[in-house]
Amino acid sequence: MVDFLTAEMPDPFGFVINGGEVVKVKEDGEVEWATQCKKEVTGSWDSKMMVRNRCCDVALVERKRTTGLENPETRAYGFELSGNPSKFLNGHNLFGSADVAALAQETMSRVYRSIMLEVDPDRSSRIGRFDVAEGKISRIDLTASWLVPSAADVLPFLKAMQERCHCPYRGRGVEPPEGPGTLYFGYSVKGKRAKDWQLKIYAKGLDLKAHPLPAAAFEIPGLAEDVCRTIRVELTLRTAELKRLNLHKIGAWTPDMVALIWSKYVDRLQFGDGFMNAGHNEGLSELMGPRQLDALHSWMAGNDLSLTRNPRTFRRLRKEVRDASGFDISMPPPTSNVIPLRRIIEATPALRPHWADDLTAALRAA
Repeated sequence: MVDFLTAEMPDPFGFVINGGEVVKVKEDGEVEWATQCKKEVTGSWDSKMMVRNRCCDVALVERKRTTGLENPETRAYGFELSGNPSKFLNGHNLFGSADVAALAQETMSRVYRSIMLEVDPDRSSRIGRFDVAEGKISRIDLTASWLVPSAADVLPFLKAMQERCHCPYRGRGVEPPEGPGTLYFGYSVKGKRAKDWQLKIYAKGLDLKAHPLPAAAFEIPGLAEDVCRTIRVELTLRTAELKRLNLHKIGAWTPDMVALIWSKYVDRLQFGDGFMNAGHNEGLSELMGPRQLDALHSWMAGNDLSLTRNPRTFRRLRKEVRDASGFDISMPPPTSNVIPLRRIIEATPALRPHWADDLTAALRAA
């Protein structure tokens, strides 16, 4: 499903929409620059979309004015839209649609009605048609869920992923300073430039505690139990990556394309095939040559084999050992006699829940 969208659409209004301005004024009172703030448009269950249009580069205006140039030009933008369309339309993001164009169309319609209700109630009932296909995306988040057997398995599963799972070009998962329950593949320290793409894996139950639904939603049988054992996987693509993929326009995002891109990135996660008892080596000598067996024993002893071999040799050795034994010597060596990821917990893809219609009705009533 689509969990977040930032895009610039053709402007449907024809007049300025913003939430005020932030202005820097020099000591002599001259305006140095000004930035128009985004306006909040409230949707379902207090969820919001941030919008604005016709931004103006006041710094450019002032420079041209002080140099004596007449009729200074301003920078005009389209209609900027940013937020979670699923929450905005439905009040939750526990499940939702992967049709980017349809979500953008419906979101624009609701935003249009809400804004027109404020500025011109007589026009608020008009149904707007918007050319969302030409909208330019600067960020899109795609999400799906995994289910583990119980809520008690969620944090151990994430811990096992941090220790055993690897993503090419992003390394191993990083737990942010805020604490357990979230894992980033492509973590960026606050204040630093965000990665062009990243994977985020987190406990949905903890997230829902921070951003709760109405009390009536938790009275639905099975909802709380399912959410607490849900692990959310989130893929974020930003401007540079979208341009590289040639997917920077909304019209390029069909549901089939969403599924393809999801597989392309999430399938990069390498869980490793290790599930054997690390202390049980009987039979390995028949499957492995002396070089591979020596490498496996060295890895089990805690040595990082990539430091003593050139990359090409290490990759070949890693493949040979993994094919023969199931162990991945690029992962951290086991701290106990069991490699636990697959043995302890199995995560399965979450389908549309049986309580979906009940949740929709409860949120509409709220």
